[in-house]
Order: sequence, then C-alpha cells, then structure tokens
Amino acid sequence: MRLRTPQLRGGLAELYELQGLVARAHGSEGGAAEVEHVLRTSGEWIGSVGLGAVAPVLRELAPLVVTLELPSEMGDFEHLPWELGLVEGRSLAEHGVLFVRDHRPTVSTASVAVGSSPGEREPPSRLRMLALFSLPRRAAALDLGAHRATLRGGLRDLAAGGGAAPALPLEVRTRQFGVTRGTLGAMLDEPEGWDVLHIVAHGLPGLLTLEKEDGTSDDLSAEDLLALLDRARGRTRLVFLAVCWSAGRTVNRAAVPAQRGGEAERAAPVVPESLASAIAERLGCAVVAMRFPVRNDFALHLAQGLYTHLFRQGLPLPAALHAALADTAPDARFGGDATPLSFAVTPVLHGVSAAGLRLPDRLLRPTTRSRRRADAAGTLPGRPDSFVGHLREMTAASAALAVDSGMRGAVLHGRGGLGATTCAVQLAHDHREAFDQIVWHPRPPWYGAPAPSGAEPVDRLLEHLAVEVPQLRGVPRDHSWADLISRTARMRLLLVVDAADRALAHDARWGPFIDRLASARGPLRLLLTSRTALPKRAPGLPRVELESLSDDEMRQILCALPGLSAAGETPPQILSRTGGNPGLLMKAEGSARTSPAELERWKRQHPPRIRRPIRRKEPTLPGVDI
Repeated sequence: MRLRTPQLRGGLAELYELQGLVARAHGSEGGAAEVEHVLRTSGEWIGSVGLGAVAPVLRELAPLVVTLELPSEMGDFEHLPWELGLVEGRSLAEHGVLFVRDHRPTVSTASVAVGSSPGEREPPSRLRMLALFSLPRRAAALDLGAHRATLRGGLRDLAAGGGAAPALPLEVRTRQFGVTRGTLGAMLDEPEGWDVLHIVAHGLPGLLTLEKEDGTSDDLSAEDLLALLDRARGRTRLVFLAVCWSAGRTVNRAAVPAQRGGEAERAAPVVPESLASAIAERLGCAVVAMRFPVRNDFALHLAQGLYTHLFRQGLPLPAALHAALADTAPDARFGGDATPLSFAVTPVLHGVSAAGLRLPDRLLRPTTRSRRRADAAGTLPGRPDSFVGHLREMTAASAALAVDSGMRGAVLHGRGGLGATTCAVQLAHDHREAFDQIVWHPRPPWYGAPAPSGAEPVDRLLEHLAVEVPQLRGVPRDHSWADLISRTARMRLLLVVDAADRALAHDARWGPFIDRLASARGPLRLLLTSRTALPKRAPGLPRVELESLSDDEMRQILCALPGLSAAGETPPQILSRTGGNPGLLMKAEGSARTSPAELERWKRQHPPRIRRPIRRKEPTLPGVDI
C-alpha cells in the first residue's frame, strides 16, 4: 500500500505531536482517561482524513497484515500510528489490521538465514530464549520477581505440553538482578545463540535502562544497545521489548512535508528512528515494541498470550500478536486503569521478517539435558521455580556483589522462613556470568548437633574449597590462613555460605576466618545468609535485612499452592496467621497436603495476628509503568 501526500495534510502536525501529547496526558490528573481522549481524537482524524477511503477497505479485508511501502520522501511517516485509525468506533488494530514497519530489506539484513553462511554454526535443536529484567537501584519500583516467575512458569508449561499439545523443546534463561552491559554481552556470546530476546526495563524514546556494575542506572542509547546486540545478528529471530517508548520516535517533532504555493516551503522532515526500528534493521529480525508507556501487568499478559499463540498455536507473528491483544484488552484484572484503545495501539511490529515469522522456524527434537550432579559438599542448588517479593533487598545485595561495587559482598539476614537461602540461590544464578566459579557451601547442623563428618565448620569449608576449586588444592592451611586467603581473594570466585550463624556457634575460629576473608582485596565476593546480622563479624560486608512480604506478595505465593487451594481455605484465613512469612505459608501447604487434621493443627499453632503496615523504602508497585 502506498500512502499519498495529499491525504496526510490537515491534522498531520498534531499527529506528529501525538507522542508528546500522550506523555503529558499520562502524567496528568486525568491519567488513562486523558490518554484515551487524546488517542481517540487522533484516531478519528486518521480514520476519516489520514487514511480516508483506504480505512474502510482495510477494515473489510481484515484480518490483514499491511507492510508499509513508502516513498523515500515519506520515510518518517511509517512511524506514525496508522493502526489507530477508527472505523465504526474501533481502531484498525482491534479490527485485526496489523501494520509492519521497517519492512525494507537492507544490506545489513540481506543474509540473516540461520546457518546459511559457509562454516556458520547450525542452530540447536531446541528454541532458546533469554529473558532479561532490569531494575536499577533508585528506579521506579516494579515487582519484576513476580513478572519473571509468572512468565517463566508459563513458558515451562508450554515446553511441557499436555493434553493434545505436544512438548516443545524450549530452553529459557532468565536474569533479573545485575543486568549490566557486561553480563548481557557475555550471555549473547554463548555459541548456541538465542532465538528470542525478551527484555523488560525502564525506557524513554531512544533510551533503554540497564544497570551499572554498582547497581545504578545505565541509560543506553540506540547506538549503545546496538553495539551490544550486534553479536546476535543473523541468529536471533525475535526481540520483545517490554519497555516504555521503545517504539517511540527519538525526535520530539518533525517538520511537516513542504507545502507548495503561497507559503515558503518548510524544511525537509527529520526521519525519526526508534529503538525498535534500529534493532530490526541491524539484527535483521522481528521486533515487538511499545509505542507508549506500558504497564508491567499488561506487558506480562501480552507476552504470555503472544508466546502461547506463536509457539503452541503455530500462528505467524502478526496473527499471534492480534490474538494476544484480543485476549488481554478486555481482561477485568486491569479494571479502569487502562483502556482497550491504548492497549490495542501500544504494541508495534518492526522488521523485514515480522510479517511472516513463525516460531519454531526449524525442525526441533527433544534433547536429554544433563542433570546437575548431586554433591553432599554443597553444589549450587537449582534456580527457584518462582520468586516473589524482596525487591529492595535483592537489588541492594545484587549491587554489593557487582564487580565494581567496591564492596566485598553482603550478609542476607532475617527471621527464619523469610527466604534468605532462596534469595542467595537466586542471586548466585543471576551473577554466574560475572564469576569464573561459584561455590555454594551448605548450612551446618543446628546448634549443638555434631557435624556429620566430625569436622569443625572451618575445616569443612576448607575441604570444600579444595574439592571445588582445583587452584586451592595443596595450599598450606596454617593457623593464619594467609596464603589460602590471599590466593582465594585474587580469584573471580563467588563463595556463598548458607546459615553462617550456625557455623559461628560451632567453631570459635569461624569468626576470625570470615573476618579476614571479607577484608581481603580482590575480585572474590562473599554472600552469607544468617538469622542474625552477625554483629562484630565481617564489618566490611553490608547487611541486608529481609522484611516480611506484603499481603499481595503472599497472595501470589498462595495462589500457586495446590494443597491449600484444594482445602478450600480463603486467603484471609491463612495469611492472617503467617505475618508475611513465606516459610510459615509453606508449612501450612505441607499440612494441607498431609490431611485436614494436620492443617487444623497448624491453624491452632498459629492463631490470627494483627499485622502492622510494612513501611518500605522502595514499595512494590505492580501497576507501575515500565
């Protein structure tokens, strides 16, 4: 379809300013209602004037994919929201008319077929997906833990199949804390590459925010981001940007095309470029991006629907996106805080391959993945299947573990059941690209109980290090540990010690050993979990105290517990007895699975309590825009 210049006069200047109008409306008291009004006004002009007689034709042909073929002098027009055009009161996007931008083949995308070049590595026999969740310190708080857990769980369900749906060979890697340029680059350098990159982050037009090594914000321009993503060119098939303004124009205004006769001709228009169009052109892949601000919960449900229709139903990308929008827009969970019109026109498709992309795009076959070896000495446990809450604490601990943080690590401490061990496991997995090796040292027995091996905690730790770290074998273990600590500190090693307070109670040498290890200079990082703050020990390690979870966070966990659900217990009946302690909730689940009598016993042991409001420095706000 070719759009002619005469059709685009009149309200075109206002259409160019739409991005700024939406930004101002979004921050106004009217909020979503004001955004709806702004979009509807522009949609009426597009439907009646901008597209004119073309709009009803597109409506009649729907469902339809429109690839924009614009004359060079109108190249900036393709970033304008033509799918916003209203026909019969509904946008073209809602009618099923999907526009694809950046459909022009370029030199950089002329050879993007996977495995097409001589000597190029063949792609793996499974789909590989990398999902990144970036939330720097001091950024607006988002509950990305729940977002990640929900998305990852849904993808695992897709991979498992079930019923009439076959299993899908799908490998999913997620990373939430410590998403820096270095870690992203290291993951993109993996030889097998990634079919799908899913990025959740804060953003502005032309900018995407990752984290610096110290955990603060790192704003990447399009050029910065492309320098990182370039290594994925020719391998990655789809990039999903759950990032506000990621499809937004990077210039605030562009000149309207010249008008002839009477008036002086205006300057040639500035051709805008968004993050999405830059990525689509450089990588030669399809990109799903967000034209306007997008809520965290909407981005999550849109992605879940898209991947379901794309991977399981086998729909091409435009049809999968339309189906996902149709599933998400009327969702009652979003209440009156968003509007179907803004839902429909926020996601945008870019890329020469977007119109016909299907995933999987090759023959896949199940692969036998080697299981992590069982090791009584304490091999790093597997990543938690779900992770909810503790956003502030995890962000602080992640920043302390960063290479350039200037800190030696952190102490995660809190009451029993708050999840210090789970947090440490999550952090260790999230930081594995930053270290040459991670050693997980398991918790010793309870206070007063003899160690199974008969060795004291310090001796057990030294033996464990000698087993796990070949470079430390044969190092003298004198009473000062000078050589051992010096060598250990110079290694890019993350040492995680679970329940360090128990070891301190068992062995008088434990305190001085940890003190010296924590004060040694080098890339070594220590992560200690404890029920106490380990007073007077390792003063150089910042303390991160775990707080009770909020009621909303506890409900998210409760919804995934089948035993309590089957028992017919209402959330208030259980949550009023837990005080925000997920460990108590898991014990209730265990009792419910055992028998109704055991659940009643648990309830008698944990009577309802009055809970004081939690005051957090960085509150969790699931509905905040990305």
